[in-house]
Amino acid sequence: MAEAIRIDYGTSLEEVNALRPEPGAAILFRRGGVWRGSLRLASGAPGAPVTYGAWGEGPAPVIQTSVAADGAESWQAEPDGLWSAAAGCPDDIGNVVLDHGESGCLFRRGSRGELLRDRDYFFDAAARRVVVRSDGGNPASRWRSVEFARKVNGIECQQVHDVVVEGLAVRYSAAHGFGAAGARRVAVNGCDVSWIGGGYLYTDMLGNGIRYGNGIEFWADAEDIAVEGCRVTQCWDAGLTNQTLEAGSIQRNILWRGNTVSRCEYSFEFWHQGEGGAAENVRLVGNDFSDAGGGWGHVQRWNPNAAHLMFYDTTHPTPGFVVADNRFARSADCLARIFNDWRGQAAFSGNKWESGGEPLCRFHGRPRSGLHYLFPGRLDVTHRDSVAEIEAQGCNARVFAATADGIRDFETMLNP
Repeated sequence: MAEAIRIDYGTSLEEVNALRPEPGAAILFRRGGVWRGSLRLASGAPGAPVTYGAWGEGPAPVIQTSVAADGAESWQAEPDGLWSAAAGCPDDIGNVVLDHGESGCLFRRGSRGELLRDRDYFFDAAARRVVVRSDGGNPASRWRSVEFARKVNGIECQQVHDVVVEGLAVRYSAAHGFGAAGARRVAVNGCDVSWIGGGYLYTDMLGNGIRYGNGIEFWADAEDIAVEGCRVTQCWDAGLTNQTLEAGSIQRNILWRGNTVSRCEYSFEFWHQGEGGAAENVRLVGNDFSDAGGGWGHVQRWNPNAAHLMFYDTTHPTPGFVVADNRFARSADCLARIFNDWRGQAAFSGNKWESGGEPLCRFHGRPRSGLHYLFPGRLDVTHRDSVAEIEAQGCNARVFAATADGIRDFETMLNP
């Protein structure tokens, strides 16, 4: 068996990423430490995964992509009550987290001229500077901690296989907490993910920056994946998701079990598109989902549409898709939103639906084929997600009440 490699406080992530661990090795970060940057996982072998975990006493080791700006000397005063600080990196700054989330975050605006309210900020990409309206003076004097969240995945899982990640914390990424593509035989156990997303994914045809960011995402090919016992909160988009529009992508045997997700725009998001693809045996079991849309991103979105289950357009059959024994509690919009006609495509059983008065489900009923895309690589559909479209689109749009009768009708309609 390969020997464990203990990572102490003085070792950088660049040094960790340069390691070439043997199959079966364990790379263990010392508890209580914070490592800035992005962790890139290395592959193991079938039956001998590389394990990334923790050693010692104290809180979980933290992987943190952000740049600190909590020194008064970091900031310079500018006219009109503005302050600016160098980002110190080439990446987009998609969020600014204050006091490790205790004081929330700043509100991103699209231009310097839009900085009209206290706590508004703009990222000047040309000058690589963050510009803030701070009516209380120097931001470093107002808040103990100011973290610039970079558009970099906290943990990179690109084309990896035979890996276990357990007991780590990931925070302050303006991209994804875990960003995976082409992953096989990967397990994520007991990890904490928080304050994720907000970076610009692309600019739409109106010149608006479209933002993104998921807690734990598996994109494109993904096979034999298990995410269990994780705690995810405050994500711009989804806490948990497997999704793709890549042609030929196969997503098979994906288990999401026993996780706790709160205050994300969506707790779990799924959609699968692309010619020649398939999605089989996706199981969402025994998770606790609460307060969808209760996080930082909801008030900043141009299209707030919170839901615990966000099922966008899926063009393939989904045999073995199970949603069982989960708790879905409270949402700023609805508990579930389903765009396609998903009748007969998923088995629902044993779930608890706890509404604060919001609908159980907004079922749009769009067909599974014949959708027309303005930009096939960028998810812009001819059904633009205006407020009216979000509330009433589709050929069979229907709202299910969160009542005993509504839940029965909803699950009866969907179950195969």
